[in-house]
Amino acid sequence: MHYEVICTSCKRTFKLSEGEEQYKQYKERKSHLFYCENCKHKIRFDAIRNFFRNY
Repeated sequence: MHYEVICTSCKRTFKLSEGEEQYKQYKERKSHLFYCENCKHKIRFDAIRNFFRNY
């Protein structure tokens, strides 16, 4: 089973598969912000890059 949601960042539709953390959050209505794999990777990479830029 899966849900189709819209990525908060790029506005593209993607699927949340059963077993993923975001799937659980969507099902329990705990979060309204969902990110596709590409956007999650970009956000994580930017956070790491900014962390090392400050040191």
